[in-house]
Amino acid sequence: MLGLWIFVIVGVVGGVGAVVALVWYIYARSHPFVNEEGVQYALECRARSMLTMPGTSEPYPITTNMMTNNVAGPGTMALFRFEFAAIVWACVLFAVWMGFAVFVSSDILILGNRAAASPQLLCAVVAWGHRRQMELIWTKCTWLAFAYVFSFVGAICYGVQQTKMFARVDQETADVSDYVAVLEGLPEMRGDERVEDKLKEAIVQATREEVVGVSVAWDFSGHKDAVMHALEDEEPIPAGVHGPEMNGMCGMEGVITKQVLNAWHVHLPDGDGHGHGHGHGHGHGDIKDVLRSLKTASTAYVVFKTEEGRDRAIESLASQGGLKVNGASCAIHAAKYSAEGLLWHNMHVTDETRGGRLFTAALNLLLSCLAWTVLLYIPYAHYMGSFSYAHGDEPGQFSEYLFVGLVVASQIGLFVVSSMGAKHAAYHNEDEQQKAYTVMYNAALILNLIMDISLQAYLSYLQMVGVGAHVADGRLLGDISSLQQLLESYPMQKTIGKLLFKYCWPCTFLVPFAAEPFVAMLLPWHTGQMLVGRDKRIRGENAEKALELGEMEQGRYADVIFNLVLVCCIPFIAPAYMAMTFAALIFSHLYIYAFDQVKSLRYARKFSFTGSQVHWLGMQLFSIPVAIIAAALVFKLNQMSADPTKLGSGFLQGYQIGAACVGAFTFHLILHSLVLELFVKNVDVSDLGSREDKGYAEVAHSKAATYFSTNPVYCLRSKHLLGHKPPQNFYVPGNEHRLEKNHEIGAHYCHASAIGKDVPADAKMKK
Repeated sequence: MLGLWIFVIVGVVGGVGAVVALVWYIYARSHPFVNEEGVQYALECRARSMLTMPGTSEPYPITTNMMTNNVAGPGTMALFRFEFAAIVWACVLFAVWMGFAVFVSSDILILGNRAAASPQLLCAVVAWGHRRQMELIWTKCTWLAFAYVFSFVGAICYGVQQTKMFARVDQETADVSDYVAVLEGLPEMRGDERVEDKLKEAIVQATREEVVGVSVAWDFSGHKDAVMHALEDEEPIPAGVHGPEMNGMCGMEGVITKQVLNAWHVHLPDGDGHGHGHGHGHGHGDIKDVLRSLKTASTAYVVFKTEEGRDRAIESLASQGGLKVNGASCAIHAAKYSAEGLLWHNMHVTDETRGGRLFTAALNLLLSCLAWTVLLYIPYAHYMGSFSYAHGDEPGQFSEYLFVGLVVASQIGLFVVSSMGAKHAAYHNEDEQQKAYTVMYNAALILNLIMDISLQAYLSYLQMVGVGAHVADGRLLGDISSLQQLLESYPMQKTIGKLLFKYCWPCTFLVPFAAEPFVAMLLPWHTGQMLVGRDKRIRGENAEKALELGEMEQGRYADVIFNLVLVCCIPFIAPAYMAMTFAALIFSHLYIYAFDQVKSLRYARKFSFTGSQVHWLGMQLFSIPVAIIAAALVFKLNQMSADPTKLGSGFLQGYQIGAACVGAFTFHLILHSLVLELFVKNVDVSDLGSREDKGYAEVAHSKAATYFSTNPVYCLRSKHLLGHKPPQNFYVPGNEHRLEKNHEIGAHYCHASAIGKDVPADAKMKK
């Protein structure tokens, strides 16, 4: 019973952790509520940082249609359309399958989940089940053929519609990225030079186009904490104000509280009055020295006054072989990513060095899967294998809970490792980072699924051999050596179907998403109010950070794709679980859609997904579940061609059927990718017309996040080195009112309360 003892030890460790957390909460809660002002300020900042309707400070109605209203960029519309399309897809396939149940035979709803109270009844159920399954296998083959055609054709039609949607929104809505060109291959320059002015002058001389300014990427990886802290405007802590006494739990309360606050980037003084966070103690003189010591990364963003001017400049520099800077030739191209999504602290990482980072991330992910298998799944298998499965010697309900816990915990663990791996790759923008996360997470989940189901199927095989299960022709299951015959046998079809359904529901479809609002939203909100309210030192920006809203991400594509992969594996096994799994998928995804709607409009900081790259990846990954349907169709057609009285007697046998399924899967992946690349991506959108060129000043008048305001080093250089008056302030969602206008440096943003009152004279440029 070594396996059981491992889980007992894990349970004890987890229980101790839960008790410590509970005791910490009780102690922290016991302190008096003394900081009403800090809590109210933080809640006001939290409310300001929500998505708000244009020209107002009011949040969007919770019933806003996120698929048709451009609330946060076309990428957000595409995300919700993708989720809705998955629900429609599942509903159509579920309805067709239920049509077979109504008009052909309701037996397809129970083939595979009929219980047997005795060995004699089990033999009868197996004999009946195999006979009816073979009689009705044409229904599943017909359904699979329809599902394949509907999924493939539907995916292409959906892709065309989405391509046109992105093009239409691009024509209807101007963004600051439409005026920006990216300069690549910049030679290294020091911070004590006026790099921005130097590049601006060089571009104007080379292109004769009007340039608003240049936002240069800097390598501040060694000074990230100092740079970010210099941007903060923390309210000073009055003399004599102290936090709650941290002597409970022998000082453990203070240690845990400090760790929580550090995770929120809340900087409080220690007992000696000095900050415990990194980067504290940097005065103006210190930050100037830091800025002068920095070196440029290889990228800079050039902002032009008009979109046409940008396009002419790109064409002109391309004909000249690039822009010459300090003897280096710099390439230039139109910006693809929005200002909000740029990760300026990663700009020093090049594509060449990123390859090693991606290898490390992939290796860590693989090692995590192996470690999880060795440390927990193999002990679980050892525990399950310790039962003889004869005369009532079999695991009880504990094993069911253990399985659910293992699946959910593994998915959470893979989510964390994939997220860390994508961040470690140090992409320059959120879209690329989310794409990397989606690929890593899906790859890890699919690998984990294969290991889990293979292990569970083997354990179930041992269980049925232990009880002396027979196949339909009377042979003992243990006497069958052919893998094809085993997989086609009704006992294994029935058992694997039950395992796969449990894996889907509740493990994957329900538990992680049901826990998400509590773990990711309500728990931080409640804990933040508790800690802020009981410590007068947490005020101003510190209080704001303790209660700030979370970030909206596009990682939901990974969850949706994996759920579709799971449901498309169901047709390989007994029919009974088809309707059950599709119904569970529909219910879960209706909940996910509603949750994401509420999260986007009430529990996420202002965001804008303008690019189509992550959505395009989602459409590409949808080829995987469709390819699984193609493989299942080949498998079931071959089973239908068999002699109903003989297992594994189809047209293809042994390795042939395996090769045919793999071939169908691979062929569809290639076909799907080619159609997307050659047809969908190049769909004609010329009928949408062209956008009126408003000029950068007019567009930036209502855009707080620009390539200047999101660049932390540029903002500090503007204040401390470049002498801008007023300087370019750093963009923080919810604090747009702190941005000051300076038309000379391209800072045109006007807060909602003042929109229409101060439009610069050159903002009315027309095409």
